[in-house]
Amino acid sequence: MRPMLLALPFALVLAHPAGGFDWPLDKVVLTATFGESRGDHFHAGVDLGGGEQEVRPIAAGEVVFSYEEGEDRSSVPVGLGSFLVLEHQGRVRSLYGHLEAGSMPRAEKSFDGSKPLGRVGATGYSLGKHLHLVIIDSEMRSLINPLAVLPPVPDRQTPVIKELFLRSGREPVAVKGGMSFRQGTTEVLANLYDLREDVSYVWRMAPYRISLYQDGREVAGLRLDGLHEKLKRDGTPELALLESDRGFSELFESEWLFRLGEVKLVPGQTTLSLFAADYAGNESSRDFPLTVTE
Repeated sequence: MRPMLLALPFALVLAHPAGGFDWPLDKVVLTATFGESRGDHFHAGVDLGGGEQEVRPIAAGEVVFSYEEGEDRSSVPVGLGSFLVLEHQGRVRSLYGHLEAGSMPRAEKSFDGSKPLGRVGATGYSLGKHLHLVIIDSEMRSLINPLAVLPPVPDRQTPVIKELFLRSGREPVAVKGGMSFRQGTTEVLANLYDLREDVSYVWRMAPYRISLYQDGREVAGLRLDGLHEKLKRDGTPELALLESDRGFSELFESEWLFRLGEVKLVPGQTTLSLFAADYAGNESSRDFPLTVTE
């Protein structure tokens, strides 16, 4: 689903007391996290599986927009399928995408949680039944990671740090034990991901926080906590991370290969260390000792 939210007739999230929101499904199965790569754009919300379920609002709210798949509205992002947007207290809005066709009570103009606003479906660009949930701050014109404002989800899986790469030329070189690298400034890339909790096989999801250290000193840090709109050099808008202001191509080399920034290598021994964490507090770290030559 391509993030075309900026084209809708409502603005784009931010901090709201976590106790004010609740999950929209009785059975919460997190299948995709905020900020993941979708090939050429950020995943702007979270995806929730769990089969056919009623969808309820994360808090009481008024309907500000709804769309049933097949309606003739050329400006609406068809990837969302049938979807509905509510506005809550504090100008925070929530979007519920891929709803089952015909499941939205179109006559309802407000929801207090006593009635469902639809059912989990697979309308739009969807590989299976799931709910795409986006949280929007109209005032701040930004998207927020729903995991930051919704109740914690049980999770015992620690993020996986697979490989570290250095790139001073055209192609990244994987860091292996005993390897030597020439002195100079080099870009650092990391292959890492979080794991889905409820399956026994590898189902990759994005972590919440990534940090890079050189000899114990933090040299780069990323938080996938929110997105805002910024202008690229050519004047076209794009979504970028709130804290670091990094756009999609500035962060992702490929789907699970993150561009972390540059480090300066000087002759001798140095250690690059990676740290990754998810919203449940699970953490992973890995050291990569290097020998640097002149």
